[in-house]
Amino acid sequence: MFRIKICGVTRSQDVRMIARSGADAIGFQMSQGPRKISPEQARRLVRQVPPLVTPVGVFVNEALFRVNKLVKFCGFQAVQFHGDEDEIYCEKAPVPVMKVIRMKNEVTYRAYRGFQVAAYLLDSYNKNIPGGTGKTFQFSWARRAVQELSSPVLVAGGLTSDNVQKAIRASHAFGVDVASGVEVRPGFKDPRKVSLFIRHAREALKASAEY
Repeated sequence: MFRIKICGVTRSQDVRMIARSGADAIGFQMSQGPRKISPEQARRLVRQVPPLVTPVGVFVNEALFRVNKLVKFCGFQAVQFHGDEDEIYCEKAPVPVMKVIRMKNEVTYRAYRGFQVAAYLLDSYNKNIPGGTGKTFQFSWARRAVQELSSPVLVAGGLTSDNVQKAIRASHAFGVDVASGVEVRPGFKDPRKVSLFIRHAREALKASAEY
């Protein structure tokens, strides 16, 4: 499973730049929001993702048949489910699944302990927005989830190069995910922000592994 993911990518130049900067995965929003792209766009972008970087399709409450179709058409190697997808739904996905848990409170994650998924992604809760809120949640909540969940836990929600090390130190998470924190505007990534984020995340993840 990847450790550093840059999400909400919409442009070819950003795919190349993110890969050069050392990200492990690149996310493509297929369902909703300002970073949503068409299947045709996603297919073109995925073809530019180099080996050893994982292209991830990001979905919110999509019909499973459409997820399966787009995984095949676009070439996604993993999927991220941001909605109300249940355990059975996740088990039927054709590629590894990262299930997003929107942390409404410190024990929200407990409802997902039985899921058979490759990883979990803890994100901020907003009743009106399934993701990409740009807001953080209490990283101490993630620490408990890391201890109790059986699959690797990544954290997201309002991360930037300034706070990603704090998030990793506080949570001991396996990895991190970012979208708005490395942008100049939705879907347009800033090379400097991306580079700093990845560098700071790598430093903290290495230190956490040695702890």
